Amino acid sequence: MPRENDKKKIRTYPASVEAEKSVLAAFMIDQKAANDHLSKLKEEDFSVPAHKAIFAAMRELYLESHPVDIVSVADKMRVKGTLADAGDFPYLSSIASSIPSAAGSKYYVDILKRDALLRALLEVSKDIAENVYTSEDGEESLAYAQQRILSVTQAQNRSSLIRVGNIVDEVMHRIEEQHANPDVTKGLMTGFSNLDYVLNGLQKSDLVILAARPGVGKTAFALNVATNIAQRDENKNILIFSLEMANGQLVQRMLCSMTGIKNNSISKSELEMNEFVLLNKARQQLWKSHIYIDQTTLQTPGDILAKCRRFMIENKCEIDLIIIDYMQLMTFPGKESRQQEVAEISRNMKLLAKDINAPVIVLSQMSRSAEMKNEKPQLHDLRDSGSIEQDADIVAFLYKEKNQPVDDTIVELIIAKFRNGQTGSLAFEWHGANFKFIPAETSRLQNIKKVAVQSADGGSAENAEAKGEKE
Repeated sequence: MPRENDKKKIRTYPASVEAEKSVLAAFMIDQKAANDHLSKLKEEDFSVPAHKAIFAAMRELYLESHPVDIVSVADKMRVKGTLADAGDFPYLSSIASSIPSAAGSKYYVDILKRDALLRALLEVSKDIAENVYTSEDGEESLAYAQQRILSVTQAQNRSSLIRVGNIVDEVMHRIEEQHANPDVTKGLMTGFSNLDYVLNGLQKSDLVILAARPGVGKTAFALNVATNIAQRDENKNILIFSLEMANGQLVQRMLCSMTGIKNNSISKSELEMNEFVLLNKARQQLWKSHIYIDQTTLQTPGDILAKCRRFMIENKCEIDLIIIDYMQLMTFPGKESRQQEVAEISRNMKLLAKDINAPVIVLSQMSRSAEMKNEKPQLHDLRDSGSIEQDADIVAFLYKEKNQPVDDTIVELIIAKFRNGQTGSLAFEWHGANFKFIPAETSRLQNIKKVAVQSADGGSAENAEAKGEKE
């Protein structure tokens, strides 16, 4: 016969009735305990139905700025019709007298939060197991499991409907903090001073669309943002999904932009010793950085979302920025037209930004008609636009006049849509030889059109004047 110690250990459900009673008692005998901890809990944190009802009454009293004590709680429950089912006044009285002091209220609250999390994980585990038993696709089951586990993590800090009165103090505190220190509410700084001034940094959950004609430098611009952020804070987690270029090409472009060395010099092995010193310094910076590249082609939004979730779970961290190059190379099977497919991709990119709670920069091509004309691009010029402009929080175009002199490095960044601010244009110097963008004075944009027109008419002011007189 097996010994008693060899018997399977009996598992207990993750719930502490005594801790739940202690929390409720602390709230009823100490107003400070209620002020400090009541807003941290929700009904689901309690396992006993009677305790859920008692807490619900306490929360209403708290939100109404009424005292939370045994008399007020009993009266609120009586009005709501929940007192009898919760054991009536004697049960409330027994709870209130269950602890002599509320000094340990934080510890009791922590126990409740821990047990609630474990119960949520149990429920999710059951769902995952059921999915595994019925699934015909292992990858889909893996993605489902990752999503369900991540949803539990996010639920710890998320609720569905929140009463405005419950968050107004937090908002006022943030406003006061911002007034004292304006840097507090800044988003993720791109490293471009003019762009950061306009956007106040990239905000979490924002979808940013960056479009341009071929050769204007949209990929380089996005890589500049990544390296600028990494050089400022090497611990920022930046995920780059390149559906076109190999990771070696991207890293070489990063090295060029960081050092100022021409890409052609590297390709032809025409490097000076001091340039090797610069390259090694940049190499060390990139080695320390938390930039990750995925060069898988023909990815779906679901593929990218699953990889981001997996990254967060495996590394136990947040993602600070996601870059996708580029939208038109993504797929979304099952749609009747390419416009519908891109529209669905666009919608899922916004969902990605919200789900991961990080800014997402998606590069996009221009429509063929926009590439042919020599006019400043507009929102409808996005290729297969569908609902791209509707889903995006920011839409920006890199634009250079077709007739602009070759040696003129000025490129215009047109912010065509900014959900939380003003649209407008910014100037950048574009050094294509080393894939580097540098902020420039906006006033330099004023001469671009005039120079381009003169170039198209023969390169002289006299030709432009003569044409004007003829017309």
